Formats: sequence, C-alpha cells, structure tokens
Amino acid sequence: MGSSDGPTITYYGNWKCPYCAEFSTGTLGDFVTDYVENGNVNIQFRALAYINGEPFLGADSPRAARAGLAVWNVNPETYWRYHEYVFANQPPEGETWATAEKLLSFAESAGVGDLDRVREQLDEGMYESEVQNTTDAAASAGVSGTPTLVIDGETVNPLSDESRARTLIEGLTDAS
Repeated sequence: MGSSDGPTITYYGNWKCPYCAEFSTGTLGDFVTDYVENGNVNIQFRALAYINGEPFLGADSPRAARAGLAVWNVNPETYWRYHEYVFANQPPEGETWATAEKLLSFAESAGVGDLDRVREQLDEGMYESEVQNTTDAAASAGVSGTPTLVIDGETVNPLSDESRARTLIEGLTDAS
C-alpha cells in the first residue's frame, strides 16, 4: 500500500499470529495514517508461513499465506480490507482454522470479488513458490519471528519497539 515513489517497508507477519493481529488492527493503522497516506512510504505485507523448513504456527499457515496471495492477485483493491478483516477476526492460533472454507468465508465477509477464482487458486495450491520465496527473504533479512518490520535493512518488532520503528521510518522520509 502506498505510492510507488516512496521507500518500501516490509512487514513480515503470519496470518495465525496473535501479535500480528494486535499490530495489524492497532499500530499498523497509525503507521498508515502517519507515513503512508501522506505518500512518504509504502508498506508491503509478506506472510511468513515457514521457519526452519517447518510450518510456522500450524500446518495450515501456508494455506493462509496462499489465500492472501490469491486475494491480492484476483482482487487487489480489496486486499487490505481482507487483511484487516482476517486479523480482526482471527481464531486462536492453536486451532487449525485456516481451512479453505474459513478463508473464503473471511474473503466473502471482507467483500472480496471473484471468490470462485480465489477458491480455484487456493485448491490448486498456487503461490507455494512465492510463500517459500518469502521464507528465504525473511531469513536473509534476519527475521526470526513476527511481527517484524524491515526498514532500510534494519529489523524491528513494532510492538515491542514502536519508537525505534518510527525513528527508522522517519529517517527514511528525511532521506527521500
């Protein structure tokens, strides 16, 4: 999200992570208001579904990551609404809830169009290589948990160190 002219902050999260839900439904909105809406930065979300080759926060986590990519690719104008809806309504992380039916129900509730295409892409297992690429990119960036922001090559947990995240973002906006 944001304008294509500003620098990009990468938000690594997991659809099943309660801390990501806390960030996505709280502080992320403040960051959008303070830095994205005025055109200073862009934010991209990358779903971290694997750590050390194993599903992160449940075997259904990769499916949730693929569903997010399906929504982005099928109906991108509704992606951030879907993102917010899932995190606001996230079941407990210990449950195996990221089923195709639940994810499609979330998409429908968030107003995502062309649910048949989203379902088709999810059923076909599309975007697995993209999910794996995110795992590799996160490892290269030094990301070991979620939520993590990568700001100009620096990693920061925006929940435990919001002031450092803001300082790094403001450093980006001063440089541009």
